[in-house]
Amino acid sequence: MSAVIEGWFEELPEQWRQPAQRIRELLMEASQVMREEWKYRTPFYSHRLWMCYLSLQKTGLVLGFVQGRNMLDPDGLFAPTEHAKIQHYLPPPSPTPLPEAALRRLIQEAIALNEEIAREKLLKKAKRKR
Repeated sequence: MSAVIEGWFEELPEQWRQPAQRIRELLMEASQVMREEWKYRTPFYSHRLWMCYLSLQKTGLVLGFVQGRNMLDPDGLFAPTEHAKIQHYLPPPSPTPLPEAALRRLIQEAIALNEEIAREKLLKKAKRKR
């Protein structure tokens, strides 16, 4: 783990530290190929491709899904946003518990979507080589 990323988590306001850390754990547990990287001054999580990020914004902690507009979100976790592709989940501050089962489903959906996109990119690349 990067010291910069560790510092980001440690410097979060108290009310966001525990939810952010738990989301981080859920993300890293969800996939053996999940990578945690520092991009745009925030922790980014990649499963084959960029998948999501954690960010502290004016409204609070944000879990942003890069391909969120292409996700179904069956549990209705996404908050309204004006982004063209990205969708946000706004976790509650401590001590309110996270909806972990719903979050796991959302993370698994994002992983499946990234797998599909990565597969399509490989197929396109293979066709161009023919």
